Amino acid sequence: MKEIYSFAVTRKKEKIVPSISVGGDGKSVETTTKTVEEITHRVVFAKPSMSMIEEAEFFYGQKFNEFINSGFLTKAMLSKKMGDLGGLSSKITMESLQKSILDNLESSRVIEFYGGSGTLSDEQKQKLEGAKQMYTSTKTQVIEYEQAIRSQFSQTADVKAEQRLIEWLVFHLSFFEEDVDSKKEMFPLFEGDTYEEKRAQYLELCESLEDITNAALFKPKAIFDEAFQTLVRVASIWYNKIAEKQDDIKAALADMFSLEQETAPEPSKASPPPTEAEPKENVSESLPEPAVEPEVSLNPPVSPDGENK
Repeated sequence: MKEIYSFAVTRKKEKIVPSISVGGDGKSVETTTKTVEEITHRVVFAKPSMSMIEEAEFFYGQKFNEFINSGFLTKAMLSKKMGDLGGLSSKITMESLQKSILDNLESSRVIEFYGGSGTLSDEQKQKLEGAKQMYTSTKTQVIEYEQAIRSQFSQTADVKAEQRLIEWLVFHLSFFEEDVDSKKEMFPLFEGDTYEEKRAQYLELCESLEDITNAALFKPKAIFDEAFQTLVRVASIWYNKIAEKQDDIKAALADMFSLEQETAPEPSKASPPPTEAEPKENVSESLPEPAVEPEVSLNPPVSPDGENK
């Protein structure tokens, strides 16, 4: 199996430890204590084969047409409509955005030029300080525009089809590593042969641990809670061709999502996932707090055949 990105997650598991103590009457007394064991897994987002890429593209086309037939506009249609009404795609807005981008580039050059100098005149210090303020304000303007555009287009056929495609990629390319008989083996995070079967398990894993009745899901549930958000982000970065290798993706994750945390307001812990009206109907980056896996007797899952099952 070829890998695009891998990272480590830790799950917690309850472990019952038997012990024998001697009572006051000299008799042995058997007792048990509960401890929490931390187990580390390597989670992998695998590289798809060409046949899987073709299958994913066909899946995207199907979903895109389904959403259009359901009445959703495309990005192009909505952009044209909003532009005519003077919205974010209007000529005035685009000219303002272009000015902000140019000012941002110019201020970054000034900061780079004067920032490394140890001796600056008062005039140069003023230029440097003004450039820093310009850089911050223009960067904020560009980010706010991007967030507004993302929000405006969030209910278009293009975006909804892409959300389903990211789901497809995560469901089919997510694996976790586990020791089996002193050997490391890879297992799919989402069991099933089809998108529908894998998505059905995804919906089960979204439930709280106390609501899951299938004991075989306790282990993948613990890994899912820790890994799913990162897997969605990695799939999005790879799909949009922002980065394709381990180090590049790691840098992109740090850059993109640390910046998002700096500019976005603090979300409410009780708020529903922002991507869809139905919390468990689409890929979400809002996940419950990881639960402790109770001790159960589980048979290990069957190892996937081939490079990319």
